[in-house]
Amino acid sequence: MKKKWFKNKPLIDSIMNTSRFKILMFLLIALALFAAFNFNEQERNLFSGIIYCHSNMIFILLFHAFFLLVTINTCVGFYEHDTYLIRLQNKKNVIKKLIGLVLQINGILLLCYFFIYLCLNNLIMLGSYDTKEVFNYGIKTNIYAIYIMIKFYLLAILFMVLNTTIFVILKESKTVILNILYLIGFLFITPPTTIKFSLMPWNYYYLLDYHTFPKEMMNFIIFVILFILFIIILGILGTKQKRRESYEN
Repeated sequence: MKKKWFKNKPLIDSIMNTSRFKILMFLLIALALFAAFNFNEQERNLFSGIIYCHSNMIFILLFHAFFLLVTINTCVGFYEHDTYLIRLQNKKNVIKKLIGLVLQINGILLLCYFFIYLCLNNLIMLGSYDTKEVFNYGIKTNIYAIYIMIKFYLLAILFMVLNTTIFVILKESKTVILNILYLIGFLFITPPTTIKFSLMPWNYYYLLDYHTFPKEMMNFIIFVILFILFIIILGILGTKQKRRESYEN
C-alpha cells in the first residue's frame, strides 16, 4: 500500500495543489462544522447526536454532493494527464488506476472530515455521554451509533467506486446527471411502511425498526454484497468499450 501511495504521489500532488482542490478543502471544513452542530436539541448527547446527524436528510444530501464533487474533480484531473492514459493502454487498467486514485484522495479528505467532526462533536457534547435503548434491539445508542457510522461511510465509499466506474464509461456530464437523480430520490422516496429487504439504497439511510438488530445488519450486509456485485459487473461491461480513452465529455 505504501509503495502504491508513493507511486501515485506525483499525480495526487498535481490534483491536490490546484485551486479547485483548495475550494474543496474549504467546503470540507464547512461540512464538518455543519455535521458537528447537526443534532437534536431534545437529545443533546454524543451518541444520539451521531445517529441523528447521519440520518438527517440535509446532511446526507450535502455529504454525497460534496464527495461527488471530489470524485469528479479527481477523475477530471486524472484524464488531464495524457501520459498516464497512454501508459495504461486499456479501459480495464484505467478503471483500476482511477478507483485507486479516487479512494486515496477521498480517503484523505474523509479522514480530515472525520477528525474535525469528531473533535468538534466531542467538544460540543462534552460530558453528555448518556445512552438509551434503540427500538427493541436490546442495545444502547453507543453501539448503534458505531453501526450507523460504519453503514454510512461504507455506503459512501461504495458510491465513490460506483461513480468512478460510471465516469470512465459515461464521462462527467452523465455521471453528474445520474447522481442528481439519485439525490432527488431522497426528497421523494419516503421510508417504507413494511420493513423488509430492499434494493433501494435510500432505505439504508433511514432509521427503520427491523424488530431485531441482527435482522437489520443482515439486510444491510446482503445489500452491500449485491452492491459490490453490481459495481463489478458494471466495471466488466465498461471494459468492453472500444472507445479510446480521453477526456471528452
